[in-house]
Amino acid sequence: RARDRNPTNATASSSAAAAAGPSATPTRRGGSQGGEAQQTATPPATTTAGRKKGGTKRTKQAMPKSSNKKKTFRYKPGTVALREIRHFQKTTKLLIPAASFIREVRSVTQIFAPPDVTRWTAEALMAIQEAAEDFLVGLFSDAML
Repeated sequence: RARDRNPTNATASSSAAAAAGPSATPTRRGGSQGGEAQQTATPPATTTAGRKKGGTKRTKQAMPKSSNKKKTFRYKPGTVALREIRHFQKTTKLLIPAASFIREVRSVTQIFAPPDVTRWTAEALMAIQEAAEDFLVGLFSDAML
């Protein structure tokens, strides 16, 4: 950047680079692998075309895209989570879907219970689900100490 601000040094370095031809110094790309550097011929660093190209890049980045699409509204991070917490604290319904919970209870019953225990009453399943959800809510609230 210092070369761009000082026009006398920029013209002197560009004329010296033009006289010498392509740069003979190797450039490193990617990670440094010990002493193995890739050698590539680079064009002179300070040319008028290079400056114009850099100027257009900055102009494109600075100017916003002109589109007629309206920006979608987003809440700040955490706002929706707090709203959901308040909502679920007010409700008394169960949070885990009943059908999938009952299915899991039946699969666990087949694994651990004797083969003659295959039937559950609806009240027993609801009691197990309420106890499981109460345990999970307590576990999660203790985890956020």
